[in-house]
Amino acid sequence: MLKIILYVVSLAALVTISVWFADEPGRVTLEWLGYRIETSVAMLFVMMATLLVVGTFLVRVWGTLVGAGRAYRDARKDKRTDRGLKSLAAGFAAVHGGDVPAAQKGSREATTTFPDHAVTHLLEQQTARVLGDMKSAAASARELLSDPMTELAALRDLTETAKAAGDFEGALGHAMRALDRKAAPRWALSSVLDLQTALGKWEALVVTLERKDTPSVIGVSDQPRLKAEACVRTAAKCLADHDPAAAVKWARKALTAEPLRADASAILARGFAADGKAKKAAQELEKAWTTNPHPSLLSAYLQLAPGEAALARAGRLERLVAGNSDHPESRLAQAESALNAELWGQARSRLEPLLDKGTATANRSKAAALMAQVEIGESGDTKAATQCLVIALEGRNSSKDMPAPKSIAELLTQLG
Repeated sequence: MLKIILYVVSLAALVTISVWFADEPGRVTLEWLGYRIETSVAMLFVMMATLLVVGTFLVRVWGTLVGAGRAYRDARKDKRTDRGLKSLAAGFAAVHGGDVPAAQKGSREATTTFPDHAVTHLLEQQTARVLGDMKSAAASARELLSDPMTELAALRDLTETAKAAGDFEGALGHAMRALDRKAAPRWALSSVLDLQTALGKWEALVVTLERKDTPSVIGVSDQPRLKAEACVRTAAKCLADHDPAAAVKWARKALTAEPLRADASAILARGFAADGKAKKAAQELEKAWTTNPHPSLLSAYLQLAPGEAALARAGRLERLVAGNSDHPESRLAQAESALNAELWGQARSRLEPLLDKGTATANRSKAAALMAQVEIGESGDTKAATQCLVIALEGRNSSKDMPAPKSIAELLTQLG
């Protein structure tokens, strides 16, 4: 209804204007470049309307032609882009599959389409790697480091290349650069853990193990054990470098991570002793022995008085084992001390319970070896001593010292 009303009103206005122009035709004179044109006002409006219609038509035709040209160019560009993307996809697939000819073909075609694109350079670098041209691959990877889009891929490639060449320091540098990124990739963290372990960078390894994302690589339960191990090794190095204060600090960190680490308690005591605090060292060892008797604690305890007489040592040892006197390690420690002091009866009484077949093989073997000395020293009974030595040899552990770990997984395996 509204449209009808508007149509009627418009028609009425047009008729009114036409009648008005008919009643008042008027005259218009136009002079331009020596030409003179005379016409009515109505005719002038008709001419202007005609020019407007013709101009609009020409503009539309021009727009159509321009649009057609642009569409043609866009279609060609889209086709070229599609061809380049297919070349990139085919090239990377060939690299992954080890298809050298296909990788080279994909790289050439991608370079033609996207000569300056970072992804094209990455494909060129990966193709060089597949070809075995490691020098060119490494050079290309270094060029890719300047582009944030390809930096991580280049760092990973450089890390693996350096590791393969035995350059662990260089590999660690590349992996650390990747690890410093805000969203550090999992491979970078894993590589840093392995390389720091292989290089024996224990203090740096502790820092890496304290990262919030480390459990995603090594597991929550393994993190404290590894941290304690790295702290113990750092403490041992500090002790070897004659820095007892630092050794004490790192040993305490190890015990915080894993409270029952006997080797950490031993190093802690050695650090105190080296710093002139022998009494405090003895207290730490006696406290540790109560919860976890271990040969390393005994060794550290005995070193507190290196020139001590055998009888005096046997008496002092009683203080160490007092809190856990029936433990096999306590019995072995007391027996050996009594043996050195030629207290045969005391040594025998401490060893006899350990010769039972239910005793752990290692402890039974040690006890048998000591009992053989008791048999010889006390009564010269070589037959009984031989029987003891047979037991000792049956349980002897022939394992050698473990080699330096070359990865975080190997370190975990050694920790058991």
